[in-house]
Amino acid sequence: MKVITAVFNWLAERLRDLSMWPINLVRDFPVRVMRLARTVWGGIGGIITFLPSLVRAAAGGNLGDWFPGRVGRFFNWFHLFLTQIFDLCGGPELGEFVLHFFARTTPLTSAEIAMISGVLGEDALRFGDVRVVEGGLFDWIFKMNGNLAFATWHSINLPRTGGHTRKNLPIVVHELTHVFQYENVGSRYLGEAIYMLIKTKRDCYNYGGGTGLQDACAVGKCYCDFNREQQAKITQDFYDLTTQGKDVTAYEPFITQVRAREI
Repeated sequence: MKVITAVFNWLAERLRDLSMWPINLVRDFPVRVMRLARTVWGGIGGIITFLPSLVRAAAGGNLGDWFPGRVGRFFNWFHLFLTQIFDLCGGPELGEFVLHFFARTTPLTSAEIAMISGVLGEDALRFGDVRVVEGGLFDWIFKMNGNLAFATWHSINLPRTGGHTRKNLPIVVHELTHVFQYENVGSRYLGEAIYMLIKTKRDCYNYGGGTGLQDACAVGKCYCDFNREQQAKITQDFYDLTTQGKDVTAYEPFITQVRAREI
């Protein structure tokens, strides 16, 4: 009977995944089009200002500084353009359908929804869209990456062993923050997080703790100025410290910005 129930639940989840592609394609179309339009407009502006900027740099003898900066801005723009085209075509939904096909997926529990609502806000996420992914193909993935949890679009992928399991609620908060990033900025969050992981050799989580946040606040640094992994670590630590009854005064200005979706 358990096997029959498991098969039925798996089929129901796969049908649900398949239905999310047309649903989100329509529901998210206006937001995704606007993101892409802003990026295209920015690209047009970059083309218009390219030659005048080049002439000024050459005249001032600053080509050595101008060229790397211009190349960096182009690759940042190109990354935005590609991820926004991907989103517009429903790439995240199709990607999740494929990945979920080889794993067990379950919705968030009411306790998990209440937990993340206490950090990000009551209407922070489309909670019904979020899935916790465990087992199957992901057992092999976690064996390869050292049982480190990660988030892909509306999915938080958690190992069944080690320190990043579903029972580790601060980690669940961390990964759901990445889902929050996805809902607010699109798939670009994933590329930005991976870039920082590679660039820093995984040393991209440290934001200085409470003292670091106090210093950041003193110089006008905002939540959106931290990298994607630091952002998720801030909310993770805020939740962890709150549940321990510790002082979170240094975190409050940044959590207010999170809840205002200033990411």
